[in-house]
Amino acid sequence: MKEPSKTDNYSKCDDDNVVCVPLNDVELKLQVPTDKYNTDGQERKNTSLLQQKLQNVKLKVYIFVQRLFYVVSIVGTTVYLGFSITFDPPRSIFLCILYPLIIFYFLSKLTHGRINSYAWNVWKKMKEKFVLTKRTRNIIRRGSTLVCVVGLTVFLIIDIWDNSDKWVPLSGLVIFLILLFVTSESPLQVDWIPVVWGLLLQFGLGILILRWRAGYLACKWVGDQVTILLEYTDTGSKFVFGENYMLHPVAFKILPVVVFFSSIVHVLYYLGVMQVLIKANAICLQFFMQTTPIESFATAAHIFIGQVESCVALKPFLSRLTRSELNSVMTSGFATVAGTVIAAYVEFGVPAEHVISASFMSAPAALAVSKLSLPETEIPKIKSQKEIKITAGREVNILEAVSVGAADAIKLVAYVVVNLIAFLAFLTLLDSFMSYLGGRVGYPKLSFQMTFSYLFTPLSRVMGVAWEDCNFVASLIGKKLVLNEFLSFADLGQKIRDGGIADRSAVIATYILCGFGSMAAIGINFGSLTSACPSRRGDIATGIIRAFVGGNVACFMTACIAGLLYQDSQIMDSTIINTTALLNTTTIRNPTSAMWNTT
Repeated sequence: MKEPSKTDNYSKCDDDNVVCVPLNDVELKLQVPTDKYNTDGQERKNTSLLQQKLQNVKLKVYIFVQRLFYVVSIVGTTVYLGFSITFDPPRSIFLCILYPLIIFYFLSKLTHGRINSYAWNVWKKMKEKFVLTKRTRNIIRRGSTLVCVVGLTVFLIIDIWDNSDKWVPLSGLVIFLILLFVTSESPLQVDWIPVVWGLLLQFGLGILILRWRAGYLACKWVGDQVTILLEYTDTGSKFVFGENYMLHPVAFKILPVVVFFSSIVHVLYYLGVMQVLIKANAICLQFFMQTTPIESFATAAHIFIGQVESCVALKPFLSRLTRSELNSVMTSGFATVAGTVIAAYVEFGVPAEHVISASFMSAPAALAVSKLSLPETEIPKIKSQKEIKITAGREVNILEAVSVGAADAIKLVAYVVVNLIAFLAFLTLLDSFMSYLGGRVGYPKLSFQMTFSYLFTPLSRVMGVAWEDCNFVASLIGKKLVLNEFLSFADLGQKIRDGGIADRSAVIATYILCGFGSMAAIGINFGSLTSACPSRRGDIATGIIRAFVGGNVACFMTACIAGLLYQDSQIMDSTIINTTALLNTTTIRNPTSAMWNTT
């Protein structure tokens, strides 16, 4: 009989002491020593049990250390806040604002999200106790809308009655609304609730920032802190490029800021902060404007992230959007700017508080414009915000989030660099060509910027820009539309530093330019949307020009409201030097010191 090879299949039979070996289709039973067989199996079993026990112990220790860390963090934060309030109460206001958010975050981690579910259940029970019929809700909404409209009308009449300069941007706002209604695809089907509430939210934010002293001081303080935060980039720039890095400010000063801010945004995504901010803004927009969940979410997302990044979150829903919803998504993309780009605009020398407020104010304007330009005539398929989720990054810790954020900024920095080079060269070519044409008729000074400065002068004037600054602002508008908003912000920042433009005109120009509304943005948005949803290529192609115009008109409307509400000296002069009357802090403009350092 042939001995079985090592490659033969062994199987244990019913008898514990016998192993069955297949041999030429005949089952051969071999006797196996009982003690050895049982001993090997028992050893493996004991080893497996020991490993499992060790894993359980390690898991319990990890959970204990994790919970201990959260408890110590809660206690430590509370003790620190107590010492801060005792030492200097006025300068602890910001810490008091952050404290409940930090404690809720640690409690959420400590309870594995159970506190979130508990809070949500409490909120649902409260809502159930105050359930209103649809008829009652409509009455309340119409009544509140009427009260707000009447109140705003009375405020504007009292405020601008004796000020002829304020009537100009008001007339500009009315002109834009009339043009949107006349060019609307279905003017008789316009739902005026989102249009009216979009304007009310714009005016509300404008009054909060430009008229209410505490609101302006708070926004100014936030803008100052953003500016200081961005100055920390100088440490890395100086180390990489040397002490003379400021000799090349765009490449070695402004672009590194984009890299740093991109890392911060990714850290906020990793911590879940950005998701909460976007969701909260989306819910607010949907509540006030009665827009659909997806267009509210897209508009809120565009305040913080760009059109390309938002396509990742919107990709599963693009095929289900109505034409009106798709138009809203594209319009809000043209009307707002991403947070990473805001950092670059601030570095050009534009006031940070107005760049931030412009992006927020243009969001409801974009929805209002889109609903006026292309009203909803279909039945939306996405009914709830719960269907829309922003997934967190796959980073394992904050260090990886910082690294991934910096790496992701490479594409944006490359985009900025190549566009600045290409568009500046193209602008020089256009100026030379225009000068050639002008020279043939005895006017060699003719240039591209001069042409647009005359072409868009009436447009800049109806938005409230001072007449002496209209030509310059008009050239900025032309440069933004045809070339790139970066070039316009660079020129505006230089003009502000030189003192060659009035404060009012500079503020209005900031609101005009704050949006991805260039010709290049059309290609970027079209490419990102069609790649995310090829089946909607036709709808995107036919509607993107309307959305492009609507996005820019939304920025123009925001500029009109800023021109209506801006006051030259009453608030600004007393607070620009010392922005801490509300928070009682004096910011140290030194990136090597603590960001919240005070004197």
